Amino acid sequence: MPVFAFILIGGIWAAFLLPSFIDGRRKTPSKTTRSFARSTALLASVASNSSHELAMKRKAQVRRQRILIALFAGALGALAVAVWQGSLVWLAVAVGFDISIAVYIAMLLQMRARPAPARVVPIGTPTSAPELVNPDEQRHTVRVVAS
Repeated sequence: MPVFAFILIGGIWAAFLLPSFIDGRRKTPSKTTRSFARSTALLASVASNSSHELAMKRKAQVRRQRILIALFAGALGALAVAVWQGSLVWLAVAVGFDISIAVYIAMLLQMRARPAPARVVPIGTPTSAPELVNPDEQRHTVRVVAS
């Protein structure tokens, strides 16, 4: 029974991980793609964020990576102990780790899909109010309302 459970869990892991790994390596050269993504992300972050915000984002990214690594290590460790001892309790612990990995990844994807809050840009006060300007010198503006 433990061997069957091990094969079943291994098959489920392989079904989810192997196709994306094989297709991703076959379609694009990884170094070029990663380099482009890094440079694009760097340009976008420099254009819109301060150094403090970048440092905070980097810390959060490292923390999320460490959590995922810990969850994967826990899942693999619990599965190894379950197979080694033939224990259903450890197999349940491994399945619990698998479920927590799935929930954590779903949470990360949901956070990424959520739109970022709009930034508020303060608008300066005009140097002279329109009522104080000579009516002949007032600029006429046209508003276009898109439908």
